Amino acid sequence: MKNRARFGNMGRVFFFMVFLLAGCSTTPAVRYYTLNPFSEMPPDISQAVSGDTIAIGVGPGEFPKFLDRPQIVTRKSQHRVEVSEFHRWAGSFSKDFLQVLAKNISMLLPADRVAAYPWTDQFSPSFRIPLTVEQFDGRFGEHVVLNVTWSVWNQKDANEPVLMKHTRIKEPVSAADYDALVAAQSRAIGTLSRAIVDEIERVSHRD
Repeated sequence: MKNRARFGNMGRVFFFMVFLLAGCSTTPAVRYYTLNPFSEMPPDISQAVSGDTIAIGVGPGEFPKFLDRPQIVTRKSQHRVEVSEFHRWAGSFSKDFLQVLAKNISMLLPADRVAAYPWTDQFSPSFRIPLTVEQFDGRFGEHVVLNVTWSVWNQKDANEPVLMKHTRIKEPVSAADYDALVAAQSRAIGTLSRAIVDEIERVSHRD
């Protein structure tokens, strides 16, 4: 009887240990994030460009392969990045970037004729804004960095750009988590949107 009781206790301990190990090995839930345009109408809305005569095409955009993926990438050091399996973009990173940029530009200009690449055949932009993103990542609790080269092409002269610019934007990350990181990335796109609109205003006046 004692042996039977001993084996019974050992069996219960075994199953208890299996239960604990199963609990410890549970895969964390995947969390999904989105880039977002301005949450409200910026106070310094431009009125310098006529929305009735201008249409803007945002893109196409080129992105590093290590960034244009479902997983969110964070910067660990100058030469090392980390790819999170459990924190991911809800959509396409590159497409969402262009969509948010286009939405911001449409809010900054008195026009709703702004489209992200690829646009339909019926849309004929007065200006095209292709861009190449070289860096767009960050560190928790520190900052995100957006390095991007972009240009403005006038429909009247498609052989060469009206201007080319390189913009480096640094936005603080308010906390050591992915929500704060993505919020800072959204703000960085907002800063880029303002820089592009400033140049479009200048170019349109020149024409």
